[in-house]
Amino acid sequence: MIVKQKGMGDVNREFWYAVKVFYDRVPAMIPFLSNDGIQYYIPMHVTETTKDGLPTYSERPLIPSLIFIRCAVPYFSTLKSTFGDKFQVYSHIETKQPQPIPEHEMNTFMLVTSAKDKGLELLDPSFDYRIGDRVRVIDGMFKGAEGYVRRIKGRKRLIVAIEGVAVVVTSYIPQAFLEKCWG
Repeated sequence: MIVKQKGMGDVNREFWYAVKVFYDRVPAMIPFLSNDGIQYYIPMHVTETTKDGLPTYSERPLIPSLIFIRCAVPYFSTLKSTFGDKFQVYSHIETKQPQPIPEHEMNTFMLVTSAKDKGLELLDPSFDYRIGDRVRVIDGMFKGAEGYVRRIKGRKRLIVAIEGVAVVVTSYIPQAFLEKCWG
């Protein structure tokens, strides 16, 4: 029997899902996912500190306890048997089924959060990012990313969101690097 997910094809098809991991167990989950051949992504950001008068840079998780994994829905029972209640999959509000993340949304999110932009900021997921034009970045480190443009702290910035999970904002993007998306 093939179980259908609303609008997403059969249950064995792989999609990206956002997973909240409790008690700082993301590092413990990584070898398990790797061993099973499961693709994962942890958004990181660069922090700058000064040591002996010189700047040093390090990466830290942008959103603590959050990992994105690409798998089919039945894989969550494998995670449940190994990690018990130490994780939670972001689910659809009405159906309570794991909520897949559209491929283009995840690709844009990964492009922006992996760019090593020191100006990258995390916003509250309830932030109304839709005010402003939907744009595509046509040049620079975020080339290919799509999102919404908003003035934040007086500067035009690109806002990229995964609905109900995370909203991030880039550093300043020049107007010449942006084109309006139509449709």
